Amino acid sequence: MPTSYINIDAINHINAELSNYCNAACPMCARFDHKQNLIKALTNNSHTTLDDIKIRVGERVIKNLGTFRSCGNVGDGSMNPECLDIYEFVRKINKKTSLEMNTNGGARNPIFFKEMAKLGVDMTFSIDGLKHTNHLYRRNVNWDKLMANVEAFISAGGRAYWDYLIFKHNQHQVAEAEDISKKMGFVGFQRKSTTRWDDFDSDGNWIQRNKISVDGRWLEKPTEELQEKYANEQDQKHKEVQRKRINCNSFYNGNVEIFIHANGNISPCCWLGDLSIHESKNIIDDYKSVNIRHSSLEEILEGNYFNELWRGIKGEPQSYKLQTCENVCGVCHE
Repeated sequence: MPTSYINIDAINHINAELSNYCNAACPMCARFDHKQNLIKALTNNSHTTLDDIKIRVGERVIKNLGTFRSCGNVGDGSMNPECLDIYEFVRKINKKTSLEMNTNGGARNPIFFKEMAKLGVDMTFSIDGLKHTNHLYRRNVNWDKLMANVEAFISAGGRAYWDYLIFKHNQHQVAEAEDISKKMGFVGFQRKSTTRWDDFDSDGNWIQRNKISVDGRWLEKPTEELQEKYANEQDQKHKEVQRKRINCNSFYNGNVEIFIHANGNISPCCWLGDLSIHESKNIIDDYKSVNIRHSSLEEILEGNYFNELWRGIKGEPQSYKLQTCENVCGVCHE
């Protein structure tokens, strides 16, 4: 096992699921099963706490970070009542680390977003359309409130990025949205297509879908031409089927990334984020052994879970290789 797994000083990136609660109700989100029911593991809201970062992760780790971010795996970080406090603490301890966050922008108020901008947080807003289309996927997100928050963030000096998921109902607005993003002061605009159309049903059968019904309205894939044109690199990678080896993006060049779930569980990345509903459970005997509220970070990194992950990544005999690791970080046969 490489020293990067057991040396917490090698941790260079932290991705924290600040909250598993979300103000939105996006169809096909990992929060819901194939019938759009909230999965049982998320019926109780939980948040990463300031103490989780301040005490359980600690200043020793924070001082070495190149990046601290919240990607919003199954929740929106802005829903955490201590969100701003956490970012303020990380910035206080490490003046140079890159602070990042993904959000739908529909929660909180302009004051919150101004404060995040002042801290130097790079904010990626998931906005999938314009005033009359964004809510068709980003359900419960009010457009006027979203725009007020975006404008407050940018006006306070924040670096804003616009992520645009393309569907049939909003594909005609991509160019207009990009033009608006430039006028508003966004520093980046990314067209994306979601890979969440296909999923497992309750019986474990793989379902391939081109559309789903949401509240009596059909949500459909964009045309094939646009799917191909705007597919991002990650989507292309998911289409590759023959794998040779795993190049784990969380452990490279002596640097280590960890993902902190809202309930305190630790994993290498967001793809393995929710350990309770993921195939990772096949190599975890006791969830307390991977939870920062029950075990120290050193104990977790030195424990069976990370050991078994690394053995699988290296392809050692009788090791358990996670399918997710192969799908996301697999390298194709040449």
